[in-house]
Amino acid sequence: MVCICYQFDHGEAHPGQPVPVVREFDGPRESLDMRWGLIPYAARGKPGESPVIHAPLQELDSNLYRGPWLNGQRCLQLATSFQFWKADQQGRRSCYRARPVNPATFALAGLWDRSQPPDGAMIESCALVTLPGGVPVILGAADEAAWLTGTAAEAAALLRPFPMTNLHLTPV
Repeated sequence: MVCICYQFDHGEAHPGQPVPVVREFDGPRESLDMRWGLIPYAARGKPGESPVIHAPLQELDSNLYRGPWLNGQRCLQLATSFQFWKADQQGRRSCYRARPVNPATFALAGLWDRSQPPDGAMIESCALVTLPGGVPVILGAADEAAWLTGTAAEAAALLRPFPMTNLHLTPV
C-alpha cells in the first residue's frame, strides 16, 4: 500500500482526516481542507467501508473516478512527505518516507468530489492519483496550473513518474 499517511506543514494526515488542497474550479484558485478518502457524488455522503484514498491512473475512466476526471475536479494535495512500501531484490517489503530534495512542500495530483447526505452538509473529499505500482503523482511547480485548469488530455500528459534522483528516501 502506498501513502498510508503523508505530512504537511501542520502535521500528519491519515485516511479519513482533513488534508490541505488547492483547487481552481468555477472561480478563483482557493486553498481549503478536504476529507482524504473520496466519497463520490452518488454515494450521498456515505463513505464506503474502505477509504478511497487512491485514484489509480489505469482506473480514471471507471465509474468511481470518471465524473471528477472528466469534469476537471482536480486538486493539488500539498505535502512535505509521503510513505510508501518498496520491495527489495528478495521481495521483502520495507516502508520508506519520501520527500523531494527541493522544495520543502510539494504538490501531489488529486481528484475531488462533492457528496451530500440526505440530512447533512455537503462533504468535499479527495483521493491521490497514483501511477502503476501505487506511487502518487508528484507535480512540479511548472505543471500545477495545467493540472488544475487544463483539459483532461493536458492533465493526463502530466501523469508520469517523478525522478527518483529528486527524492530523498528514509526508512520508516
